Amino acid sequence: MKFRLIYEGAIPPRPRATLSQLHDIRLKLAPQLEALWSFEPLAREKNDWLQHPGPEPRDYAILEQRGTSLFAPLISKRNDLQCELDVTFLRQQSPGQLIGDGGDIDNRVKTLLDALSVPPPAQAEFFSRIGPNRPVYCLLQDDGLVIKLSVETDRLLRPSVDKYELFAILHVTLRATRVTFGTLALLG
Repeated sequence: MKFRLIYEGAIPPRPRATLSQLHDIRLKLAPQLEALWSFEPLAREKNDWLQHPGPEPRDYAILEQRGTSLFAPLISKRNDLQCELDVTFLRQQSPGQLIGDGGDIDNRVKTLLDALSVPPPAQAEFFSRIGPNRPVYCLLQDDGLVIKLSVETDRLLRPSVDKYELFAILHVTLRATRVTFGTLALLG
């Protein structure tokens, strides 16, 4: 299964990115990931996967709790999925500029990967203050499920206010670690 996500906004380098900024990026991507569940083949798996995990080891339920917040990662160890990511960053700097104002691509990629993932359990206290509205749809249970990553940069041909603002196109390719009845439809 292949699909694309888009993001428009600031992605600060990881050492400077706050938990609040990471969650804002996550929330901007969440509606696209939620919409993905309304299309086949995910629509057919939705009722089984969008639940709290039970005691069965082969249970594909993927919901994860952090504080009072609930997260629904599409790619999870529980459903035997991994992914490849091809990322294009359109930004104010020259193509390939890695350092300087707005550069620092590796740390901006780290910020993006953290925002695509369920927050780690150590951040549960932060998410206790946010409250339980509805699940936050995200791409990854954790960024260790990305098995291939490629990043391309190019110039964003319009003005921006923030030096960290960019337009990102994420091409996602799902890969199964094990072919099962639950993952078979996603591999076509």
